[in-house]
Amino acid sequence: MAKLDISKLFHDSAKALTDARERCIQVHPTDIRAAGNEVEITVRDFFQRMLPHRFHVTHGHLIDQNGTVSPQIDLIISDNTGLPSLLTASDGTKYIPVESVFAIAEIKSTYYRSQRPISGFSKTLKMIREDMARPLLLNTAHDGLQDTSTMRDLMLGCPHKYLNPLFSFMVFVNDGDMADNILDSELQENLDADLPGMMIALNRGVIFYCRQNDQGLSFEKYPSHVAPEEYSWRISPLSGGSESGSLEGNHLGMLYYALISHLNQSFLEPPDVRPYFSSMLIGRKSTTREFKKPQSGRGDGIAPVTPPTPPDMRVRIRRFLSDGGDRP
Repeated sequence: MAKLDISKLFHDSAKALTDARERCIQVHPTDIRAAGNEVEITVRDFFQRMLPHRFHVTHGHLIDQNGTVSPQIDLIISDNTGLPSLLTASDGTKYIPVESVFAIAEIKSTYYRSQRPISGFSKTLKMIREDMARPLLLNTAHDGLQDTSTMRDLMLGCPHKYLNPLFSFMVFVNDGDMADNILDSELQENLDADLPGMMIALNRGVIFYCRQNDQGLSFEKYPSHVAPEEYSWRISPLSGGSESGSLEGNHLGMLYYALISHLNQSFLEPPDVRPYFSSMLIGRKSTTREFKKPQSGRGDGIAPVTPPTPPDMRVRIRRFLSDGGDRP
């Protein structure tokens, strides 16, 4: 029986990302932004291909019910069964309801220490967490069956405190001039709660948030949901155990595993679109006109017209009446 070699699959996918970076550098040797845009497209295509159809992969801005808009986000994964996108502007910019979003990501072709990319994305995450209206849905079955537990939460079986946490991550196709001291500096200058849940540099390793326990390292995808004194950041290369795999493929596979686990354990309620348009749905009674219904007729203001009786029918009626109405 044939077997799927998952390690090779991710090896090939990671190679496609690194090849896209190399091509972009050759085509746009001095235009970092143009090269980065091409790599972003390749990464989005990867997730669009890999994820089930119930998930919508795009890029654009998040928007909440108050009209607050996030900065541009490279990768957004939203609920394709609800409202994956609120609207698309004439210039092609997409605005995604923040309640419909499962995960967001920042994609970088190369890590450049001068750009402080982790700190930059952390500022975006902090703004979304503090300034945008995205209420967390409490998992009433998180601590087992309680008096307040709902049947929905019991059936979902979500292991997390909240049903709709926002997972965030970063992808660096190449580690560039990333060094341990530079990485440590970026992590230290931001609150753990504002940092993405996972970061990968394809050719270097996986950066994750964890704590030590009796079983080893416990990985946490949502830094803002746990006590920071119990956790720390670590970077680890994943050499893997398959000859058909690769370092880059293993790191991409680890990210995909974390993402798919998050998606399988999350639940989003359909957003209420009325507040998004409430500022437009305002009128005055004094300027509102009521159209009166006609008292008689067909309701269109035109009196009904009785169709003329055909001549042959008039003859039959006269014969019927002259005979006394005994036969038609």
